[in-house]
Amino acid sequence: MFKFFFKRILMVIPTFIAITFITFALVHFIPGDPVEIMMGERGLTPEIHQQMMHQLGLNLPLHEQYFHYIAKVLQGDFGASFRTQQPVLTEFFTLFPATAELAFFALFWSLLGGVILGTIAAVKKDSWISHTVTAASLTGYSMPIFWWGLILILYVSPQLGLPQGGRLDNGFWIDTPTGFMLIDSWLSGMPGAFENAIKSLILPAIVLGTVPLAIITRMTRSAMLEVLGEDYIRTAKAKGLSYTRIVIVHALRNALIPVVTVVGLIVGQLLSGAVLTETIFSWPGIGKWIIDAIQARDYPVLQGSVLIIATIIIVVNLTVDLLYGVVNPRIRH
Repeated sequence: MFKFFFKRILMVIPTFIAITFITFALVHFIPGDPVEIMMGERGLTPEIHQQMMHQLGLNLPLHEQYFHYIAKVLQGDFGASFRTQQPVLTEFFTLFPATAELAFFALFWSLLGGVILGTIAAVKKDSWISHTVTAASLTGYSMPIFWWGLILILYVSPQLGLPQGGRLDNGFWIDTPTGFMLIDSWLSGMPGAFENAIKSLILPAIVLGTVPLAIITRMTRSAMLEVLGEDYIRTAKAKGLSYTRIVIVHALRNALIPVVTVVGLIVGQLLSGAVLTETIFSWPGIGKWIIDAIQARDYPVLQGSVLIIATIIIVVNLTVDLLYGVVNPRIRH
């Protein structure tokens, strides 16, 4: 067991190093001069430009900038934003609750719906229900996030009276000590604030969770079909157990093992999909923050945000990998 855990943890180190290098290289290959974007072209003399480049450390060769960056990261310093001069970590963890709240509810409904639909499609194999669920999951997986979001804003939002953007309507002014709007609106005691926060979350969560829903549905269906053909399922039927008990207690529990692994991969997809979703719905999270940083060529924000998100994804997948080894001992060998 210890050897299995140790090997998995060691595999994280080269992954982390590769992420830092690729992120640094890609960020610096983005066209545009960050000093010109910050200062504007008017009134920017060569002397001021050179001074700012020196102040920001952008006048050094790329390899020196990279090693300086790694040295600071190892000390827990991700730099400061070129635009706001605020530490990247401070800005990230100020905005992260908004993204975490959105990602959690997107994962919740996609996991719940995916397991239910996948199970039904497997139980009703070769029926019109199974074919409909399969076709719908394929459509959901192929659907572009930006198109789906615009469709919901244009046609669903007016019909159901749901907010088209933001975490809370402008008519509500509440303190946000935790950063999680559902919790803060509930604690505020302001009439209608909690209900409005829930309504504001519905459309973005649907858009962000559509692709994970399709993946979990297809994975659950495949796993359930495999499990339902096992010998112990036939034995349970021969013992006279009810079909509902066989499906829920015996089949579904074992079919969820590969689904757990997929959930670890989906976390990364949720965080990457949040970039588009938050931009479409004006959701003030890290996705919109990253888009603004790209437009401003804010190197520290881009490098720091990608590295932190990648670290979160690595930790989640490592945890899932270790748990999978615990649940299924064959993986350890």
